[in-house]
Amino acid sequence: MNIFEEWAKISAEKRLFREYRKRAEALPKEYRVVFFEMEQYIWNFALDGLIDVLSDIITLFETGAADGKHVLEITGHDVLGFCDGLLQEWRSRTWQGKVRERFNERIHRKLEALKE
Repeated sequence: MNIFEEWAKISAEKRLFREYRKRAEALPKEYRVVFFEMEQYIWNFALDGLIDVLSDIITLFETGAADGKHVLEITGHDVLGFCDGLLQEWRSRTWQGKVRERFNERIHRKLEALKE
């Protein structure tokens, strides 16, 4: 990738981040409180497509707010469990998930090599 392509990619990511942040700030207060706590937790994971995950949460929260639901009706009372469930779906895209995949692949390759 040349420098111009890299610059374009960074610019697009910044634009997406600003749009996502504007949507988050527009959530009702109770939703914002929960969302920003969730965001802080989720940022701890090196995640490819993190903005996609957080944008999906915002969409879910926007829908819940429009339907007049309390935020905990969306997440349940165990908000951390809700976050972990989301991360489980995205696990293969976290650095921990990639390490797990490579680890298991390496073992399977070695076991296959023993059969030969």
